[in-house]
Amino acid sequence: ITRSQIWKADGTEDQILSGSDVVTGDLFGSTVRIHGNYAVVGADNEDAGGSNAGAAYIFYKSGGTWAQQAKLVADNAGAGDKFGRSVSIYGDYVVVSSPFEDTTATDSGSVYIFKRSGTTWSQQQQIQAGDAADSDFLGAGIGQNGGGIAIDNDYFIIGAANNNDNGNNSGSAYIFKKASGSETWSQQSKLTASDAAADDTFGTSVAISGDYAIVGATGEDTGGTSAGAAYIF
Repeated sequence: ITRSQIWKADGTEDQILSGSDVVTGDLFGSTVRIHGNYAVVGADNEDAGGSNAGAAYIFYKSGGTWAQQAKLVADNAGAGDKFGRSVSIYGDYVVVSSPFEDTTATDSGSVYIFKRSGTTWSQQQQIQAGDAADSDFLGAGIGQNGGGIAIDNDYFIIGAANNNDNGNNSGSAYIFKKASGSETWSQQSKLTASDAAADDTFGTSVAISGDYAIVGATGEDTGGTSAGAAYIF
């Protein structure tokens, strides 16, 4: 996948986007999010920081045209990190998951927060889950769905569908909050399902708005094998 498309509210195509340096296999457009006049596009196989280290691209709409404003890569990018697997944007902040990053444990994953000043986007913080463990794949979602992270105002939520607290791949999600008057984000809560079980993959997809968060668990079996469920918090 080497391009993404922007659509207007009336269902007509507005513009086709492509990263300034995308090449075969980058998977540009594997995940996309938009807020106002800004859009972010993940390319988790991009190789600037090493093979499949990953990148994310910021686009801004001015005068009716979308143009690339920035390319984001992690300060500590490494081969196979898959930075850009899940992305989200709100106001001046972009959050990007790197589910195979190894700072805390092998393939535990990291989240990177970028902030805009004028037309410049800079990495503000790299953070991990408070109880990060091997192969949690923080923010991976399942497959290539890119839905493992979401931001709203001073909060963001990120899923870890392969977390094993309540059985293998039972899953969890983490809420992080930006401190008032500060630019520091800290973990506020860890969410798990009340009926968590192995292979539920709770945290496959997440969303947040105001005082509510929702978490998908595609492997949950109440309605039948892998019928799936979603949980509101």
